[in-house]
Amino acid sequence: MPSNIKEQVHQHYGNRIRVRTCGVLIQDQKILMLKHDGIGKKDYFWNVPGGGLEKGENLVKGLEREFLEETGLKIEVKKLLCLNQYIVPPLHAIEYYFLVEKVAGNAKLGHDPEMVSILSELNWFNQNDFMDLDPECKPNFLLKYLNID
Repeated sequence: MPSNIKEQVHQHYGNRIRVRTCGVLIQDQKILMLKHDGIGKKDYFWNVPGGGLEKGENLVKGLEREFLEETGLKIEVKKLLCLNQYIVPPLHAIEYYFLVEKVAGNAKLGHDPEMVSILSELNWFNQNDFMDLDPECKPNFLLKYLNID
């Protein structure tokens, strides 16, 4: 059994290509993000809500499920914004980023059913706050979407 969260993440998600679906929720020119422990070069990574698809699940349904699990929010998927490859060995993911809109609920830190202890923080970041985050610990390309609201 792995001794720390990073080892658990690598064992659970590593050495394979994962397909992930991610939701960009902008409200009042702030982006909703979650801190993921055990991921990235510095053992944490800020990203928007989302996660891996289950077998037989499409991108939209997967994102609706992930968003509800991780934030308690029901969302509507609006449009595909971009594709990204996250490669920090042994992790490799193909990620679809969608613009989403809140339909119901209040944002609160939820959980990842696959790895309960991976999510440690939920926060809204404006453009300046986003830029202040360590560039190695966030998807930098999301900056251009902060003015979508």
